[in-house]
Amino acid sequence: MLSQYLVGAAVAYALLKLIRWLLSPKSPLDNVHGPPVPSWIAGHMLQLYDKQHGWGFHQELRTKYGPVSKLQFLFGKPLLYVYDPAAMQTIVLKEHRRHEPLFEELPYLMNIGMDTFGPGLLSTVGGTHRRQRKLLNPIFSPKNLRLATPTFYEVAHRLSTAIKTLVVVGDQQVDMAQYMARAALELIGQSVLGQCLDPLTEKGSNPYTEALKSYIPTFTALSPYFQFYRYGRPLIPTALRRPIMDLLPSRRVKALLRIIDTMHGNAVRIFEEKKMMAKSGEKVDDEGEIGKDLTTLFLKANVGASKEDALTEEELIAQLSTLIFAATDTTSNALTLVLECLAKNPEVQHRLRAELREAKSRHEGGDLPYDELMALPYLDAVCAETLRVHVPAPMRIREAQADAILPLSTPIRGNEGTLMHSIPVPKGTYVFIAIQAANVNPDLWGADAHEWRPERWLAPLPGTIAEAKIPGVYSNLMTFWGGGRSCIGFKFAQLEMKVVLAELISTFAFDKTDAPVVWNLGEVVHPTIGTDSSHPEYPMKVTLVQ
Repeated sequence: MLSQYLVGAAVAYALLKLIRWLLSPKSPLDNVHGPPVPSWIAGHMLQLYDKQHGWGFHQELRTKYGPVSKLQFLFGKPLLYVYDPAAMQTIVLKEHRRHEPLFEELPYLMNIGMDTFGPGLLSTVGGTHRRQRKLLNPIFSPKNLRLATPTFYEVAHRLSTAIKTLVVVGDQQVDMAQYMARAALELIGQSVLGQCLDPLTEKGSNPYTEALKSYIPTFTALSPYFQFYRYGRPLIPTALRRPIMDLLPSRRVKALLRIIDTMHGNAVRIFEEKKMMAKSGEKVDDEGEIGKDLTTLFLKANVGASKEDALTEEELIAQLSTLIFAATDTTSNALTLVLECLAKNPEVQHRLRAELREAKSRHEGGDLPYDELMALPYLDAVCAETLRVHVPAPMRIREAQADAILPLSTPIRGNEGTLMHSIPVPKGTYVFIAIQAANVNPDLWGADAHEWRPERWLAPLPGTIAEAKIPGVYSNLMTFWGGGRSCIGFKFAQLEMKVVLAELISTFAFDKTDAPVVWNLGEVVHPTIGTDSSHPEYPMKVTLVQ
């Protein structure tokens, strides 16, 4: 009965949209060129988000249509595809009234984040989001990251021991995607939460790790049904949403609900333990303090915050869920991408190993201090180049909150033959920011922009890059976004990647196997064996190096 109601509502909505579209006046966006529309109902969305063929569609948009092109969202709604630097400046940074972004997150995507993680950084906007960032920003300061570095190394050593155990007993292949996910979770567990979530020493998987790894593939598998969710959610009272979801006879829905329950349950458990620890005054370190993990610092900061700035318990729990997910899935896949690039380029792997071993020799083979590790030029180049060419989270859509003008760095020729130096964007227009296209723009990075070449970072970057004023927070790239919604933990992610690589590359050599690994396009890219699998994995040949 419910499904019939939702289908009927969706059909009625589609008919209403079609009538409005047929009667609507000509849009100023009609002068922007773009590919033919395959379907009025689906627009280009199936092509943009296709986990396999989407890569080719994005490449076609870059090479054939350039930094700005017009696509179609659902039901005839126009969608701009943008990676022009000046346009991105406006989209990412411009405000249309005091402290309110001119281009904001889509409400239904915020609702998905709210229903998955609660009112955390990924699902709040406006003043609420700014208040949360104000409290969280200092937690990821260089000072706190320096204090956390020994903890990072302790986890990296356990990871190395676990992999070495497999190699010594003769395992020909090691699933590095699994171990990167497990290590990322444990790094979050120890440094952010102050507790062990995965010992890493046991072969197998942690249920929490599996939930975090499986969220994006499971979420992506349900994407064709998001429009039912988008239009049905406001019609259902909050208290009835979860019971109705539980009644849906879909294995995919039930799998997603199990994952959400696992993530939320662990966040609640951790929060309650921290709260009890603070109330009891339990001492957990040699200096008699109640812990130095980032969550403890975060909760202390919240206690000391003013009434207007303090977060509710619901918000605090949501931050834990958000941070655990965001820092696990994206960073683990970024590390797997680095290992893949090194396996494909053994000369780069050899040079990186030499740099790491030479640096470690100055410390009798021990761990490198934070500042020295972060300053290693070739390690930094390998990480930056991987994050430039292979973006772990490449999807961003924003909505114009008011009529706007998008300036262009380079004029484009409109369909009417006129030269356009800017584009009028009506209120309500959706804009897809092509992050990976921005990172490999040949007009900025040169003719070899699409090539993975770490050496480019060891010389002065082309002047065109500085002139473009890319609004990203990291290395003239859009990988970690920019402005008020930039990745709050991007320095944490950098440290995490470098500590893990410093340990693994010094100890092991990585080679590809014959497994048909493919990278699936999505909100977070992930590797699978073949195109039919939804289970993230990446087997690699791992050997000890002398």
